[in-house]
Amino acid sequence: MSELIDPRTFLLVANLMGMFCALVLWVQARSFPDDILGLRDWALAVALIGSAAGLASMRGILPDYLSIVAASVALLLGQLLLIIGLQRYTGQVPAWRPALDGIGVVFIMMVWLTYGAHHYQGRIFVMSIAHIVLSSIGTRLAWNAKPAGFGNRFLTAFFLLGVAVAVWRLTTLATFSSQTDDHFDRDLIQQVYLGMFSLGVVGLSVGFILLTNEQLRTELEFMATRDPMTGALNRRAFFARAAVEWSRCLRARRPLAVLTSDIDLFKKINDTRGHHVGDLVIKDFVQRGSAMLRLPDVFSRFGGEEFVILLPDTDIDKAREVAERIRCEIETSRNAQLPPYTVSIGVAVACGNAGDAADIEALIAEADAALYRAKLGGRNRTVCHGGTVGT
Repeated sequence: MSELIDPRTFLLVANLMGMFCALVLWVQARSFPDDILGLRDWALAVALIGSAAGLASMRGILPDYLSIVAASVALLLGQLLLIIGLQRYTGQVPAWRPALDGIGVVFIMMVWLTYGAHHYQGRIFVMSIAHIVLSSIGTRLAWNAKPAGFGNRFLTAFFLLGVAVAVWRLTTLATFSSQTDDHFDRDLIQQVYLGMFSLGVVGLSVGFILLTNEQLRTELEFMATRDPMTGALNRRAFFARAAVEWSRCLRARRPLAVLTSDIDLFKKINDTRGHHVGDLVIKDFVQRGSAMLRLPDVFSRFGGEEFVILLPDTDIDKAREVAERIRCEIETSRNAQLPPYTVSIGVAVACGNAGDAADIEALIAEADAALYRAKLGGRNRTVCHGGTVGT
C-alpha cells in the first residue's frame, strides 16, 4: 500500500512541468510591458527547480555531487529567484546577499552530510528548514502583491502549501530513522512530499502568470479610461460614470452637478511659452483641481484645455462653492515654475425634476453655456446656469 508510484516518476514529471512552465513564463516576459517586472526571474527560477528535479531523479545513476548536492543548490537558487522576481514585481530592490550566504551555508552542510557524516535525515532536516524560510518569505510577498485578487491569493496559497509540506516533513522525520540514501525510499510520506513538489512547480507558475495577467489587465483598463498625459478620466470613461450617477439622480431625486472649465487664454500660453509649458499647465490644473474634490467626484479631460467635473449629491450652492474654490486656488496659489494662469468655470445642476436637463449631455450643454458667458464676461470667473459669481 505504501508504494504508490516510483519516486523517479514524480521527479521526472516535475522536471518536465518545470521546463514547460519556464517556457511559458519566458514567452510572457518577452511580450509583456517593460514595467511588469519579475517574469524573467520566475522563468529562470522554474527552470532551475525543474532541473533540480531532473538531477534528483537520477540518484543512483549520476554521482551524488550532481543528484544530491547540485540538485539541492539548484532547488534553493530557484526558490530564491521566485522571491527575487516577486520583489522586482512589487517594486522592491532585490536582496541577494543574505540569501546567497544562507544558500552557501546549506551547500557546505549538504556536502558534509553527503560525503562526511552520510546522514540522510540531516539532509532532509536542513532542506526542510530552508524551504520553510524561503516559502514563508514568498508567502508574505505574494499576499502583499498588487493587484489584490484571485492571482495573488492563488500564489499565496501555493507558497503556504510549500511551508505546510516542509513542516509536515519535519514533524514526520522520525519515520525515516531506518532509511538510507542507498536507494529512493518508497515511504508514503516521501511520495506525498514528492507529489506535492510536482504540483507546486505548476501551481507557483500559474499563480505568477495569473498575478501578472491581472496587473496587465489593470494597466490596460487604466489606459482605456484615462487621459495619457494627466491621468484624468477620458471622455468615454466620464460618460460611463455619468450614466450611473444620472440614473441615481432620477431615481432618488438627488442633485447632480456638472462643472465645465477652460484654462483662460491657453493658446497664448502655447504660442508664447511653447507646447511643453502648455502641457505642464494642463497637468498642474488637473493635479490641483483634483485635490480639491471628494472621492465620489469625477474629474475628466475632454480634450485640449477643456475639463468636465461631475459632482454627485451636490446642489447649486455647493457646486458654486466647489467651482469658486478651484478658481481661487488656481488664481492665487501660483506654481513658480509655470506662467500665471486662470480658469473660467460654468456650473449646471439637475435634480430629476420637470424642467431640468433631459439627460447628462443636456446638463453638460447647460454648463457649457454658462462657461461661454463666463468667458464673455471677462474670464477668471464662475457662472452658474441662471446667475454669475466670482471675478
